[in-house]
Amino acid sequence: MQDELEAAPDLPTGSRPACLPDQTPDNTRPLPDALRNWQVLDIDGQATPVPAREADGDRAMTECQVADRQDDIIVVAVDVRHRLVEAGAPAAFAVTILNNGAKLATFSVQVEGWIDARWAGDSLPTAQIEPGARATIRLEFVPPRQPETEAGDYHLGFAVRTAAYPDRVARLGAVLTVLPFDALELAFADAPEATVSWLRRTAVLPLTVSNRGNRPVTIHLQGADPLRACTFDFGLPAAPTGEAALFLRPNRGITTPVRIIAHRLPLIGLHGRSLPLQVTARLADAPLIRRARTRLMAQPMVGPWHMVTAAGMLLAGVLGLSLLVVVAVLLMQRGYPTPAVTVPAAPAAAPPVIIVNLNQPAGPSPSSSNAGQSAGASSSAASAAPNPALPLVLPDQVTTPGSGGAFRANPLTDVRGADGALTDVRGAEEQAGAGTLTYAEMFKEIGQRYDIDWKMLAALAYVESGFDSLALSDAGAMGLMQILPDTWREWAPAAAVSDPFDSYSNVLVAAIYLDHVRSALADKNFTGKEWMLVAYNWGPDRLADFLAANGSWETLPEQRRQYVTEILRITQSIP
Repeated sequence: MQDELEAAPDLPTGSRPACLPDQTPDNTRPLPDALRNWQVLDIDGQATPVPAREADGDRAMTECQVADRQDDIIVVAVDVRHRLVEAGAPAAFAVTILNNGAKLATFSVQVEGWIDARWAGDSLPTAQIEPGARATIRLEFVPPRQPETEAGDYHLGFAVRTAAYPDRVARLGAVLTVLPFDALELAFADAPEATVSWLRRTAVLPLTVSNRGNRPVTIHLQGADPLRACTFDFGLPAAPTGEAALFLRPNRGITTPVRIIAHRLPLIGLHGRSLPLQVTARLADAPLIRRARTRLMAQPMVGPWHMVTAAGMLLAGVLGLSLLVVVAVLLMQRGYPTPAVTVPAAPAAAPPVIIVNLNQPAGPSPSSSNAGQSAGASSSAASAAPNPALPLVLPDQVTTPGSGGAFRANPLTDVRGADGALTDVRGAEEQAGAGTLTYAEMFKEIGQRYDIDWKMLAALAYVESGFDSLALSDAGAMGLMQILPDTWREWAPAAAVSDPFDSYSNVLVAAIYLDHVRSALADKNFTGKEWMLVAYNWGPDRLADFLAANGSWETLPEQRRQYVTEILRITQSIP
């Protein structure tokens, strides 16, 4: 900022200012006619009319929110009312002051309004002006090129005061528009190199996206690999182009897990194959593009250890056959009859199949005196003729029913009698001797307690774990209903249970959680059981963000819709 004594630009007229209507305070007298109708270019010369200046740049003038205040002693003009500036560049306003009084005075210019004072520096510009003289003070603003300097209009006013006229002040309003700039940061978080194989085709990599520009933006994310061997799932709403869409305000960032599924893997190799991966982020309304690259290690089906094992077995077979030949030759040389060596052929056994039946026991009977009786019951169930209407599950996908923990015989429902005591609603015959619940009985009892379709609970257990009470996923999901550790810690106390691998306890916590999710969605007018199942699989927070962004069933990711459709299809098939 500096004082400049120079020819004045436009001094104010009596016409309407460019910002807001004139506001003449009660303690000031009207301007003289000469100043009301003319702009002074030369104090000693003849007043000459000057046309009003236009705003800086091609942009239309924004109405200023700081009102003008004119004074007949302190007469003020500004060279331009609207200035456009790029973040990091200077923008200057020239304020011309006319001392229309009879005293020598030192005038100061103060900046008022909605603007950061640090943009204008620390000094307060002043100018000493003789009576009837004028001076021009130049004020320069430099908005920093940072995300905190948001793009848009900043309304300010230039207030001129002097101690010589303490009751007088003149003010002119102006607008400083900071132009937008875009800057993106995209990077995979530092983590060990992810690996996929024929047994585990999915890898999850954390991706960090940050908006370092000064305006809110919508970012489109797309994954690619040159071999076209993988697909990418960002877990975000889809844009009309099919890419994942993400909205970020200035100086905001998010870390989202990118789920990568490998579809083509090497069959044989001494080493794993390194798959280069790339994620591209681009703005929806600007050409700015950023890319993040990483690698995924793909292990072959037949690796070096498999080759070494096969070679060892082949060598052992050759040595064994050679030893047999040597023994036979020695026996023949000594005159002993050569015994016939026969190798019995191993019978080709078909892979066993376990038929998952909802009538199987969900836990060991407390009346059983030893483990042999339970095993006998299991053998009888396994040897029954397969029912083609029931789903088939391989042995490594299901454990013995009830082997996950202690079984609750004859559990009580929340039914109270006239005296307020809990009442056992199960039949007398069942209380007397039947201490084992089947899966169907367990789902019916828990479903009735929380008003949830028991068949849907059974279908959910089948889709999540295949009725495996000891199932444990890579993410730590546990038991029949695949409950995550955080969810278990939050809701297990409400059910007064502690063993996530106990079938009854696991389904009970899942039912309580489903009832909570259903109530939360009903408050938002989403009452369909489809949305309850989506929240169970996708997470209620992620579903809430999706619905808040005007998401619908048609725009829901295909994977989530298939999950719900499969559960409802199995629900309909249960007799």
